[in-house]
Amino acid sequence: MLRLLFCLAIAVWLGSVVCLSFVVAPVAHGTFPTDEARRFLRPLFPRYYRLGAVCGFIALGVVLLGRAGLSQEELARLTIPVAVAMVASLIGGEWILPRLRDLDGEDERFARLHQVSAMLNTTTLAALVLAVAGAVMR
Repeated sequence: MLRLLFCLAIAVWLGSVVCLSFVVAPVAHGTFPTDEARRFLRPLFPRYYRLGAVCGFIALGVVLLGRAGLSQEELARLTIPVAVAMVASLIGGEWILPRLRDLDGEDERFARLHQVSAMLNTTTLAALVLAVAGAVMR
């Protein structure tokens, strides 16, 4: 049961990253002018980061609850990728996002912060793929 809960938390989180990064944001930027796309996407990001934090805490909590039945290798294989994804996501949501909101899209600092945000998002995506791999390996 704990393995299922872990997998569901990671799957929901991974699905949200893939959906927002590869479907919603590209469609918004391809359909609307830049300002309208940003206005459309702006309210999605706090929820996106909050969902990641909730899923990450659930996944780590489940591992904590079931740690007695896990080897050290399994424990590392499950917790390290989730922890990396959480750190990247929390930096993006708590540090980068508020700064992006305060800047005009034409500001050069916006472009740099957006690039950092994209790198953190890619790190989150890669770590979640590793978490899935860690969950299915036995």
